[in-house]
Amino acid sequence: MAFQHNRCPVHLLFHCKLEPVVLLLFVLGGFEWISTGLYLSPGMKTNLTLPAAIVNKGWKIQIGCQTDYLSHQQLIRAPSVHLRVPITSEKMQVQNLWGGLIYLLAPSQTRVTGVEMVVQQAVLAPYYKSGVTTADDWSQRRAAPSPWAELEFDNIILTVPSKAVRDLEQVDELAQVWNNIMKTVAELAATPLKFPRKERIVIDVQISHGWMHAGYPIMGQTSAAYLITNTTKIARGMWGPIHELGHNQQRSCWEFPPHTTECTCNLWSVYVHEELLGIKRTEAHSNLTSERRKARMKKYVADGRKLSDWSVWTALETYLQLQEKFGWEAFKKVFAGYFEMSNFPHDNKGKMNLYAETFSRVVGMNLSGFFKSWAWPIEEITEEDLSHLPPWTDHPMAQYN
Repeated sequence: MAFQHNRCPVHLLFHCKLEPVVLLLFVLGGFEWISTGLYLSPGMKTNLTLPAAIVNKGWKIQIGCQTDYLSHQQLIRAPSVHLRVPITSEKMQVQNLWGGLIYLLAPSQTRVTGVEMVVQQAVLAPYYKSGVTTADDWSQRRAAPSPWAELEFDNIILTVPSKAVRDLEQVDELAQVWNNIMKTVAELAATPLKFPRKERIVIDVQISHGWMHAGYPIMGQTSAAYLITNTTKIARGMWGPIHELGHNQQRSCWEFPPHTTECTCNLWSVYVHEELLGIKRTEAHSNLTSERRKARMKKYVADGRKLSDWSVWTALETYLQLQEKFGWEAFKKVFAGYFEMSNFPHDNKGKMNLYAETFSRVVGMNLSGFFKSWAWPIEEITEEDLSHLPPWTDHPMAQYN
């Protein structure tokens, strides 16, 4: 779904047309934000004329994209700076003390065809959409007066300070880079190359935690804007944003919190860097040098191989050892296999046994001994079910047995 705007001066009438669309989101209860390319100044009121088809149907108007609520830190901005209003009438007036980009929020399982929204008063934002915005259009649109800009690519939308894109001339090149990144993310996840809902990265002067964090949208600190919009910098490596995109690919059926929460998301960082950017894992992150990997493995063994110590980089070592033996295709087949399953166990022990069994069957080898060497709680029934497969006896942890 997207909007098309006439090229109106600031503070005049905007007609926003909704293209024919069906939204089928995987996220239960999830909204899709529909960009208008329009901005409402702080405290500024605007009147909206909305199509009857979306009135009292769960749709909302949102002003502002910085949706993190700040509560436990020294504040740089107000705790909450966005506004959401249910669409309950064809005529509405909205305003937000803090201003912000204007969005429609569409509920999942929604069908809309050929309707328009009229925004009476607004400010144009720098806005680019792959396959729609021409080079000539962008040369003018990137100078639009809104302080926030949006770049909409095939499977992701970047919302950044406008000053980060004022001099961005080769936006088509950036679009291609991001289209390739998102395609690569989908490949490892074994999901359709076209996302059911485009990912979003939104920049803010202050976020709830970290330099970036996952979610819809992924939130990032201001400095991240100058990384994600620069093809040269991306080509040198972009671990953080891909790490967050990896978080959004994690599924509870093969996640073992808290052990793997900050671990398996890094599979996407390694994969994108190696397979797309051509950056070896040893260079993609300082924690993946051979020396550090060996040191972590030895320490884990020396400390008694306690599952409580199996997390983040130590846990990632397990998956890297699997990848280095069986390749990325094995992971793709494992992830694909989970989409065909149902009635997953809810406890870590059950899920870890299912994962060990699934991976073993995919690669045609009994991996129960390997996982047990990492202190996974492999049950006898799992070992029995895999006993007909040849065991992986020369795995990297065998030297410590």
